[in-house]
Amino acid sequence: MLHRKLNLHHQVKNNILYLIISALIFSKGLGFYLNRRFFFYPPQFAWLMNNVYLDYGMMLAGVVLFLYVCSRYSNNRVLGILLALITAMLAIITCIEIEHVIFAGEIEFVQNAISNTAIIGFILWTARHYSKR
Repeated sequence: MLHRKLNLHHQVKNNILYLIISALIFSKGLGFYLNRRFFFYPPQFAWLMNNVYLDYGMMLAGVVLFLYVCSRYSNNRVLGILLALITAMLAIITCIEIEHVIFAGEIEFVQNAISNTAIIGFILWTARHYSKR
C-alpha cells in the first residue's frame, strides 16, 4: 500500500504540468456548463455555440487526462492525442470568441481569447518538451 502511494506521488510530482492542463480544461468546461446565458453572434448558430456536448467533452477530457497521468500506463501517442483534443476544443472556443469581438463588437471577449491562446501555447510547449515517464 505504501509502495502504491509513493508511486502515485512520484507520478504526480513528475507530471504536474499535465495535471494543471487537466484542471484547466475541466474548469473551463464546468464554467461553460454552469453559465448558460451567453451572447451569441450570429444568433442562428446559438444552438451550435451553446452546445452542452462541447462542455461535457471538455470536462471528460480533463478527467481522462487526470486519470491517464495518475495511471501507470505510459504511451506518448495516447498523451499526444489527449493534448491535441484539448487544444482543438480550446481553439474552437478561441475562434468563436474572436469572431464575437470582430463581428459583434463584444470587446470583453478579448481577455478570454488571449487567455485561451496562452493556455494553448502552454499546452503546445508542454507537449513538445515533456513526456509522461
